[in-house]
Amino acid sequence: MCPESLALALRVAIGEFRAAVTTAAPDAPVPTCPGWTVDQLTAHVGQVFALVVDWIRTGRRREPMPVPATALDHFTVSAQTLLDLLDPAQAARPCATWCPWDHTLGFWIRRMAHEAVIHRADAESALGAISPIPAGLAADGVHELLTLWLGTRQPPKVAGEHVVRLEIPGRAWIIGLNPWVIDYHVDAEPDAVLRGPASALDLWLWGRGDAAELTVEGDQSAVAALRSAIAAVT
Repeated sequence: MCPESLALALRVAIGEFRAAVTTAAPDAPVPTCPGWTVDQLTAHVGQVFALVVDWIRTGRRREPMPVPATALDHFTVSAQTLLDLLDPAQAARPCATWCPWDHTLGFWIRRMAHEAVIHRADAESALGAISPIPAGLAADGVHELLTLWLGTRQPPKVAGEHVVRLEIPGRAWIIGLNPWVIDYHVDAEPDAVLRGPASALDLWLWGRGDAAELTVEGDQSAVAALRSAIAAVT
């Protein structure tokens, strides 16, 4: 997705998140984040946004500051500051990031778009129903999850070796799971094929949706191993 599309997706997800958390009671439980309330979720997202703003401005990742006001007020200010800072016209500008291959402002536009849409799902879960992620954004989210998160953080030691093919309309990925190592572009017959709509796959990989819309062909344990590896690095 281009920076302009991702910046728009970020703005939309922030608006939807705010609508959800202002509709739900502050002390309502968040089913997708067991143990959290809506107020705690709002505080967390506001802290993440403030941390990223500080990271971009200083070039250093520093510990998040305590929420200085009510969670919703802090979120509102942090979100607007982030939106002002993440100008898609400056996506190519050099910027400190935690991605080995992307040291530009564009990294943060993309990362925050996916951060916001997943937490929008969390906020909506407190209201009883999660709306789908737009297909293009969800496909990009699956790719980011498999390459950035799974590819740059030490994966857990999985039992055995597994090859999983993930398919959505028009796109596919093949992931090899080995003890402490992730393989890409695997030239091997997959042990399992996991397929379904992009939104359902993105939400399920993030632990924000069930597998009702997904189908598995082959070894169920291979798919479970992939989900466990992702849960360990996110």
